[in-house]
Amino acid sequence: MKIVHATPLYAPAWQYGGPIRSTHQIAMALVQQGHDLVVVTTSTGTPHEGAATPVHDEVDGVRVVYCPARTARVGILSPTMAMEVRRLAANADVAHLTGVWQPSMIGVQRALHAAAVPYVTSPRGALSPYSFTRGYWKKRLYYRLFERRIERQAAAIHVTAPIEQHELEALSLGVPINVIPNSCDAGAWFEDRVAAGRWRTLRGIGDAALLIMHVGRTHHKKNLEFLLRAAANLPAAADWRVVLLGPVADRDRPYLEHLRTLLPEHRLVVDPGSGEPGELRAAYTAADVMAIPSLHENFCNVVIESILCCTPVLSSPYVGASQLCESLGGVTIRSLDGPAWTGELLQAMQPERRTRLPAGARDAVANRFSRQAVGAAFESLYRRLAGGMPSGAGT
Repeated sequence: MKIVHATPLYAPAWQYGGPIRSTHQIAMALVQQGHDLVVVTTSTGTPHEGAATPVHDEVDGVRVVYCPARTARVGILSPTMAMEVRRLAANADVAHLTGVWQPSMIGVQRALHAAAVPYVTSPRGALSPYSFTRGYWKKRLYYRLFERRIERQAAAIHVTAPIEQHELEALSLGVPINVIPNSCDAGAWFEDRVAAGRWRTLRGIGDAALLIMHVGRTHHKKNLEFLLRAAANLPAAADWRVVLLGPVADRDRPYLEHLRTLLPEHRLVVDPGSGEPGELRAAYTAADVMAIPSLHENFCNVVIESILCCTPVLSSPYVGASQLCESLGGVTIRSLDGPAWTGELLQAMQPERRTRLPAGARDAVANRFSRQAVGAAFESLYRRLAGGMPSGAGT
């Protein structure tokens, strides 16, 4: 099949979050299965930023067209993206759009609709009730003018977990919703005790210290204040640290400064990290527990990556991947109740509880979220759409 995947942000702009890595995993899986796939994106956040004309490149075997763009208050603008998609649509069997609230996608969708190319959208949690609370009136207007049409004219909507499926069903878009989780390469994520020891040493964290880690952006949605308050009730005489690993945007620095006031300086380690898989793998393995108290995560790749590195996860109920993994082992889900979380962290301090994962949990997660399994699910969806068949909700 000839597939066009359009998204305003793509590899190697890893600094913009998990959806970029997830989208790239989908593209790699389909290319490895022999499909003719091209990603059309912008040069934002990549080495090609500033180029006046489209740059054709390849990332891990995936063909990518990086289009000139500019960032405005309304989002990323790129008329060139629409032109490239219009050119490719003439021979495309199916398309995939990732990028809600991005004006660069308006022209892309119109080009595909005009060419009668069936397309899938991946909202990636951006149409959740929580998302609408951030800039409510602006988003409501944009949704009515543009986003609702993009979603309603799609041949199918892709979600990564039932939590997102239920949210989108409430919008009554009249489009089949297909649940396909993110993939994760078990070959890249594994327990690396030697690297983990070095990672701790470089940050002055001893082997005996309980290391509570959060990986991701420093953002209100991550509910980090809750985590730090729960940790603050751990015994003062005990040896423990909380590590916040991930980028901090300029607009989030006041929030970070507030977080620093919640724990003594020697208890809290803030590390922007590089996003490089080797460093992340060492960090995941170094942690005793991965804490994810988020208010909303449509998926959260960190859950899968952490389990593959044999580190257990403590999660809020509002994380899609945690719900999918709980029955496989390695995830404990607790309501956002401070004493309950403090109790779980106290249990993690016990020597008998610091033995990593239940037997078989890593293999179960590796199989469930393998690139091959997820790629096959997308291939099946695309073939049905290209053949004019209904996609079937909940596929």
